[in-house]
Amino acid sequence: MRNQTKNASISEFLAVMAGSKEIGLAIAKDNKELESFAQAMDDMDFKHVEEISDLVKFPKTYLTVREDMDKNVYDFAVQYPTGQVEIFDKELMRSQTFSPDYKNLSLVFLVAKDDLNKLKTKGFELLSCVGPAYQS
Repeated sequence: MRNQTKNASISEFLAVMAGSKEIGLAIAKDNKELESFAQAMDDMDFKHVEEISDLVKFPKTYLTVREDMDKNVYDFAVQYPTGQVEIFDKELMRSQTFSPDYKNLSLVFLVAKDDLNKLKTKGFELLSCVGPAYQS
């Protein structure tokens, strides 16, 4: 299911993500490009969130994934295409289950290539559980 777009801009990639039943993955070559991608997402009205439970609170959201990410991020990515996601809300201190409204959601994980490689060595293979991926 992985689809890596080549010769496309980050803006074109984000436009494709509208209404996707999978989470997109934008892979930056370094932290400078990561900031550039984040700015492009902000310019396209994507909302940056810090908590996994906030990913579905806005129609267009992105989460920056670092090498020390919480396991809930990976679990969310694995469950998202199934139509039912269970996450633990740290504010409410309980599990929440929901069915994504795919038609009205656009979710993207933003990650630096180095962090992606470090996550892979820890057993979190993000590329295998997300949909379209973009790398410049």
